Amino acid sequence: MNPKDSSKPKTETGAHLSRSEQRALDAAKRKAAVQQKILLILLGIALIINAVVGYVLYQKLVIEQTQENLRSLTQEKVDERSKTLSHYFQQQTQLIDKLAAEPELIASLDATNPDNTAEKRDLLEKKWLRETPSALKVRLIPLGSAQLDREAEFPIRYAELDLIQRAEKRQPALPELVAINERWMTNWIRPLAAEDKSAPLGTLMVTIDAAELINLFTPADQHLGEFVLVQQFTGSPPQIVKKLGTGTAGNSLQGNVEGSHLAVKFTPSDQLLSLAEELPALWLSIVSVIVAGSLALVWFLSKILVRMELGEKNAATPSIAEVVKTSKESVNADDAMTNPLFQKQDILDIAVIDEDENILGLQQASGKKSSASARNKISEEDVPAEIFRSYDIRGLVGSQVTPELAQLIGQAVGSEAIDQGEQAIVVARDGRTHSEALTQALIRGILRSGCNVINIGVVPTPLMYFSTFHFDDTSSGVMVTASHNPKEYNGFKVVINNRALADDAVIDLRSRIIGQRFHQGLGEEIPRTIIPDYIDRIFSDVALAGNVSIVVDAGNAVTGIVAPQLFEELGCDVIPLFCDLDGEFPNHDPDPTIEKNLQALIAKVQETNADIGVAFDGDGDRLVVVTPKGDIIWPDRLLMLFAKDVLSRNPGADVLFDVKCSRQLNQVISSYGGRPIMWKTGHSPMKAKMEETQALIGGEYSGHIFIKDRWYGFDDGIYAMARLLEIITLRDQKIDAIFAAFPQLYSTPEIKIAIPELDKFGLIKKLSEIGDFANGTITTIDGLRVDYTKGWGLVRASNTSPALTLRFEAESHESLEKIQQIFKRELLKVDNRLTFNLNSQD
Repeated sequence: MNPKDSSKPKTETGAHLSRSEQRALDAAKRKAAVQQKILLILLGIALIINAVVGYVLYQKLVIEQTQENLRSLTQEKVDERSKTLSHYFQQQTQLIDKLAAEPELIASLDATNPDNTAEKRDLLEKKWLRETPSALKVRLIPLGSAQLDREAEFPIRYAELDLIQRAEKRQPALPELVAINERWMTNWIRPLAAEDKSAPLGTLMVTIDAAELINLFTPADQHLGEFVLVQQFTGSPPQIVKKLGTGTAGNSLQGNVEGSHLAVKFTPSDQLLSLAEELPALWLSIVSVIVAGSLALVWFLSKILVRMELGEKNAATPSIAEVVKTSKESVNADDAMTNPLFQKQDILDIAVIDEDENILGLQQASGKKSSASARNKISEEDVPAEIFRSYDIRGLVGSQVTPELAQLIGQAVGSEAIDQGEQAIVVARDGRTHSEALTQALIRGILRSGCNVINIGVVPTPLMYFSTFHFDDTSSGVMVTASHNPKEYNGFKVVINNRALADDAVIDLRSRIIGQRFHQGLGEEIPRTIIPDYIDRIFSDVALAGNVSIVVDAGNAVTGIVAPQLFEELGCDVIPLFCDLDGEFPNHDPDPTIEKNLQALIAKVQETNADIGVAFDGDGDRLVVVTPKGDIIWPDRLLMLFAKDVLSRNPGADVLFDVKCSRQLNQVISSYGGRPIMWKTGHSPMKAKMEETQALIGGEYSGHIFIKDRWYGFDDGIYAMARLLEIITLRDQKIDAIFAAFPQLYSTPEIKIAIPELDKFGLIKKLSEIGDFANGTITTIDGLRVDYTKGWGLVRASNTSPALTLRFEAESHESLEKIQQIFKRELLKVDNRLTFNLNSQD
């Protein structure tokens, strides 16, 4: 037996295989292995695709269809209730219009007829009361005679007075629901005028019991969800009239009731959701067909891919026949295997192109520098701690605030916004000479984080705040401004998810920069305009009851491009003062809380016989008002008038003010039925406290006024001035007389004592620990405020400049000076280098 034969492979029958047969057997095994591998891969892919498709279809055909069914049923309930109530108001409107056309009623208001007495009108009122279904009170009000009557059974308050004044101006006035002693009523207003006269003779006011309306609203199927009847006025929170049932199973829908300020809101319950559920039969049928089809496709593709796989391998390795044909020689199998084409090629002989070197990192191995080199380290000295203040970032341009730092701040703000779920940030700037360069660097940083930028250009800060509520695709923004600081300063105010960053949140931005905890991406810059939308929004909310001449001092700052235009739209005669934009502030610093900066405004008001003057700060979020007599209405007195107005419609509401405000403000708020709350100074902590307490109005002595009533709650000097004009035009008084009604004590303006930035907080802390203020009551929520029987004093570290801020108020000059001397004595104990100029004023 040939020894070589014993080493040859055998078949299952024991016969030896030739080498050609062995190669065929090996090829078959390879084919089977490849086919099995490809089939498993395809089956895995098919499984994943089927799972994804099944999930998507389930979401579409079952979940989303159920939600659509639920939304449709919810809308059906809303439409059913709102149409019922709309029909009621249609009927009542016809009844009131018919009553307003009665010649007898119109004739009773003719002032030229001496027989038209109050007694005659009273008899007519009683007569038509009996003839008007559901009416509780009928009033005939001669033109211009309406007055507040809070104590009547059916009172006339500011809301009713506003309705009457609208009727006298022939402005449209829808009926309004009011609650008197927990009983709901509807007030209807119509002007009464003779046919041949354009101006009305007076007003018809009908008060109707709202019981029928509420009964019509009450549904029979309360178990299907929560029905809420709300009354909504523009800019004000909704007022709940009636709530029935419960519902938490889906999104609420709301429908307006035509002919009224009412809306019906419905939230579905679990019972309605069960009626809306979509059965999965269609989904199961479709998924079954897809699975069967995908399995057939997998089997077919596996056949094709096996052939392609084996075909590529054969093309890469020449067969024995091809070798024989190429050499033109007949060779046996052993000789063929010695051909170099069958020898293994070393993998290291393969050439690597440059791109592959980059991917594999071979350049670094060969000593080349990688493009992804280590990040440059950022030291704490590069990011000055003193500019990251309690409620913004602010410092000297060049030495503290630079374009390089602005870019890092942009990366930090963009990254923080992304972490909080935002994808875009509004960016705006004031008119300072360096704001544009800082803004461009800031935008570069935000875009590097992968966050988009909505650039609204040069606008006041309140318009940046407004845009975060107005735009649908973001609730965040950054304003490049140094507010009221001199021209050498600049900085950044940051809002994320409609919350101004303050205290630790501002410090965390610095930590993020130093630690380089930045997102990486490529954002998009989108230019938009906001000024027209802002003016339209205020124009739709504020209505002036008379003409007003107003001097507007913008201090050459950014409010000059918005405020005059807005007040002209509201119907004012506007006299602009320093309203041209000039970042050098050539006339005075943009800080209206300093009296010398108001002298030009006072002179202009008196020169032009204007009704009022207003000065805004450098970015428009603060204001100070002056009167024709030349009096300065400091913001805490301004807040007294705002509080009176808001509390007249919202008794018991919270009113927020800072530690620098007058003690008299506390007493005024309480006297009008409000709850006074003192808080720390600063627009960011004030806004946070406004949100926490749900206060409708708040303010700081520095000029920030926060209005949540009909507005958004952020500090907006321009809107606050519009609301002030609305209030004073509703009163038949000059502004000096209006504010004379509010008590005023002897007081000082804000007094600044220069002190190094790094020393001011430590000094206040030490003063709190060792200061001797006799029997005064100490408050330390912000700095140190000491209240005495006849006055009070305050010292705190300024959050916007390297200084201490002091303020004093007392019942007499003597008490004022005594309190000042106590503070001076205790401050010098802590630091005898301090320089004082404690000049008090009335």
